[in-house]
Amino acid sequence: MKLPPEQAQRQRLADEIHARPFESVSTPGAVLSVATLRRGTDEDANCVAHLALLAPETDVGSPDPNHLSLRRGGLRVRWERHTEFYSFTFIADSVPAALDACFESDWLAALPLGWLAALPGPMIAATQVLLLPCPGEPPHARSVAPVFGSELLVGSRVADAAATVVTDLRSVGGVTRFLVFDHALNRRRAGRIAQRLIELDTYRMMALLSLPVASQRMSELAAEENQLASLMDRFRAATDGDDRLLAELTDLAARVEHAMAKHGSRFSATRAYRGIVDRRLTELRESVVPGLQPLSEFLDRRFRPAMESCAAASARQAQLSERIARAAQLLQTRSEVERERQNQALLASMDRRQGLQLRLQETVEGLSVIAMTYYGVGIAAYLLKPLAKALGANESLFTLLAVPLIGLAVLVNVRRLRRRLMREHPLA
Repeated sequence: MKLPPEQAQRQRLADEIHARPFESVSTPGAVLSVATLRRGTDEDANCVAHLALLAPETDVGSPDPNHLSLRRGGLRVRWERHTEFYSFTFIADSVPAALDACFESDWLAALPLGWLAALPGPMIAATQVLLLPCPGEPPHARSVAPVFGSELLVGSRVADAAATVVTDLRSVGGVTRFLVFDHALNRRRAGRIAQRLIELDTYRMMALLSLPVASQRMSELAAEENQLASLMDRFRAATDGDDRLLAELTDLAARVEHAMAKHGSRFSATRAYRGIVDRRLTELRESVVPGLQPLSEFLDRRFRPAMESCAAASARQAQLSERIARAAQLLQTRSEVERERQNQALLASMDRRQGLQLRLQETVEGLSVIAMTYYGVGIAAYLLKPLAKALGANESLFTLLAVPLIGLAVLVNVRRLRRRLMREHPLA
């Protein structure tokens, strides 16, 4: 078949569903997974170089930059790159089946000396899963407790009762240990259960990274909320000017927004990791083992409150940001109202000044008419005196009669000039 040219990322997107497949694990078998934080893209090359020490003859420059598998003696080694961490998984298919020595680490002797301690990045989780054959009922919790060194064990039947998982979820020597009693698992199902337990522990620790941040932010948020309440009290009492209140409110908003920008991604990642933990618990398909608290119930009592605290801190700072925005809007509204009142007072003052100026202009206009009439009569007298002599009339009478005529002519011309100016330059 001849098909159209593919989109550049089409094959990679189609293969994404097959990325990071489950490893198969035999029984008895052991799995150790170490997760280290990814501090930057520069460490990707360090991881590949570190893995190359395990198999110098193997080209570890895999075409998939997020996944790599190789062998070292009797070990299978798997490396995965995630957004925030790397996972190094070591699988052994042949370990002692004795319960009293199940968590010994002799099977890791195939690794070079000091190689595990030199993994790039700080460790955030280390999870060991041991699978033991158990055709019948699993041992009682009292028999398993000495293996963990703890009486507080949790566990449940998983995979439709095909296996039983027991753990104390404690970090002993930095490692969280799970013991899986295999009742009716094949290699693929055993590998899926081991991978889900590892992811359950790893993503639980990644989710808890935001708990110290949430604790710190809770105390900071209390102080910021008190400051906002104080600002609103002063706003209501109008004891300070709006400029001072706005400056303090802007500073508070800047601090809150800086905290949201700094910690927002951490809280968002916690929500995503919590969702993965919930899905992995669902995928285990637990059923109750008499005498043991189920794993989901234990996490529900201990893990979920921590997640609720992180969610509460995230929601609380988002609500504080919204409250600050509303306070700023109220302050701006009051400032605008005050500015509008000042503008109205200014316009009223301008109206009064304009009315006074109009009265003054009319006064000046009347004086101008008188002055122009006076000078007009003076000029007309030079013409009227000879005419009065020729007619034998009184010169003063002729001049007196000319005064109203000249004044009326001046007044008409001034009014006409003013109307013309108003038409050419109308007021807004």
